[in-house]
Amino acid sequence: PFFGVNAATVTALPRIAQLLRAPVVPAIIRQLPGGRGYVIRAYPAWDNYPSGDFEADTRRMNAFIEERILEMPEQYLWLHKRFKTRPEGEARFY
Repeated sequence: PFFGVNAATVTALPRIAQLLRAPVVPAIIRQLPGGRGYVIRAYPAWDNYPSGDFEADTRRMNAFIEERILEMPEQYLWLHKRFKTRPEGEARFY
């Protein structure tokens, strides 16, 4: 789910982290007002990630992204068709 709506989401992050036995250190880039540059914020590495449950790991990733969008909605690319791929039988958004 992404903001409570089922969304097709690539499971590459937990798969690659598992394959490489690499920690995942999430980072978010914020554009400064007036286009004066960017600031990157790195968050602590996720504990127990990947967990081995790629669906749960992907939900965790989406939840993290949702939290960052809620912090700065003006920075999100709202034109991206996030819900283009729909589960079978569900109506299209676009």
